[in-house]
Amino acid sequence: MGLIQPTPSLADMIQAVRNAGSSHEEFFGYPVREDGLHLQQDPTEYASFVHFMATEVPAADLTLEIGIASGGQTKFLRDYWHARRTMVLDIGQHQVFPQWKRIKQSLNSDLILEIIDDSHSPKVREQLLPHAGKVDFAFVDGDHSYRGLKQDIFLTKELLRPGGLMVLHDTAAVGDCKKVFDELLFSSDFALLRNFQYRFGISVWKMIRVKRMPNAFNRMTGWGRI
Repeated sequence: MGLIQPTPSLADMIQAVRNAGSSHEEFFGYPVREDGLHLQQDPTEYASFVHFMATEVPAADLTLEIGIASGGQTKFLRDYWHARRTMVLDIGQHQVFPQWKRIKQSLNSDLILEIIDDSHSPKVREQLLPHAGKVDFAFVDGDHSYRGLKQDIFLTKELLRPGGLMVLHDTAAVGDCKKVFDELLFSSDFALLRNFQYRFGISVWKMIRVKRMPNAFNRMTGWGRI
């Protein structure tokens, strides 16, 4: 694990995102670099999020990523914000997922668990349960359906420690994600900490308590209060 990069200005952070390379130039607005990170992020929105993490959020001991695509986001964030240990969970079907094999070699964090499987699978939960209540930070960017995202949040809720952070992506661009975002605003367990909404939406939530722990019905169906 290397040294954390000094936090640049927001303008320089935006340029750093652009320099890292997107996965689709026409859609994301900055070039693809074959040896880059193949990011699927809006430069201003994502740079604002990373700048916030680097300047306002303490270092984390244990982190989780659900849905990594290329793994570019996983790496870029950890270049500027210290996350000592990282677990990743991805189904492995995204077109840029093959980039992860290369990108993870320079991940600025100890990769302690890598699960390539469906995040809704009971056996995945079993693999993660030894870390229940210990995760400081989770970036959730997997299933973008209403029920699928809620299933991922129920799983995350079991794993986060009180006071831990959960980040959701596409909470402005995808209808089902926006619906879940609106529900979370009324959650008694999560509080909206920051919302970066320039194009896709990156929302940061703090788990303030666990009033109701997800049950088997919640995990299986995605239905229930979060």
